[in-house]
Amino acid sequence: MKRSNINLLICLDALLTERSVTRAAERLGMSQPGVSNALARLRELTGDPLLVRSGNGFLLTERAQALARKVRTGIELMDDIFTHEGPLDLASASGTVTLALAESMGLAYMPALAQAVATQAPALVLNVRAPDPAHLREWLAEGECDVAIGHFPDLAPDLRSHPLLEQPLACIHARGTVRGTLTLSEYLARSHVVFGSPFSPRSTLEQTLGAALAAAGHERRRLVRVSSVMLIPYIVAGSQHVATLPEWICRHFATLLPLQVSPVPVAVPSATTVMVWHERTHRLALHRWLREQVREIVPGAATLGFDIRAPAPRQAQAIRPLRALDGGAAR
Repeated sequence: MKRSNINLLICLDALLTERSVTRAAERLGMSQPGVSNALARLRELTGDPLLVRSGNGFLLTERAQALARKVRTGIELMDDIFTHEGPLDLASASGTVTLALAESMGLAYMPALAQAVATQAPALVLNVRAPDPAHLREWLAEGECDVAIGHFPDLAPDLRSHPLLEQPLACIHARGTVRGTLTLSEYLARSHVVFGSPFSPRSTLEQTLGAALAAAGHERRRLVRVSSVMLIPYIVAGSQHVATLPEWICRHFATLLPLQVSPVPVAVPSATTVMVWHERTHRLALHRWLREQVREIVPGAATLGFDIRAPAPRQAQAIRPLRALDGGAAR
């Protein structure tokens, strides 16, 4: 293959991923005219426009969509051929790996992950930050974070993901404030404590729950909004409010506080927690090792009493860890 064709393949990959000449140029370290010329040449070679303008951006043509995975596979093969990494020596591995994850999930499994890193890769630094779903792709592509863990329904095509577990939802309310389990009428009549992240006033969990309620013709009364999931059980325990959270969080705090766990009195789909990363770190040995630690730890985190494998109360569903996928298939 001619060198010029290899360069065109690299340009095509960037254009199909970024869907923007400007962003593709920034990604490749090229000038915009240079990328525009490459796009013109690619259109000539493929006999297809590849990118078509739509509003303020571009959309991929059907031909471009069909090419995207093949092009990405070609780039990956070239990376394998020309990139050589020696054997991973965890004892001397250094640097910083940044994880973006929800506070609740971090509380459940970060102790075990931190211990694994301290024991096997003591010079490695773990940096943990709150996720921002709206900028997830940008963060992962630009190195603002290396791994993200959470419920991310819509992922960019150049991001890889691996399902970790499914989280059914449940309700908590102060013990003694409800006879039996929470009914739908009680659920709708009470004020709710809800979570909103620093980046979004409505978390993906809240959006999922709100959509399920709206589909059934219902709406909750929201009185208290907090940016820390860990604060919610304490507010509920000392009030007449209720909250809807992942069932394992409800179950855990019911062992610490005067709380009762009830099923959500309306059909709500479970939230699938996934681990997400970018192509830039997909083949790096240290990152592969860390992702494998996450795969092993998260579905069965049992540190500090947060055992999400434990049997659930009769009123609630048990969390179902998802079977591991080979290599974390790209989305």
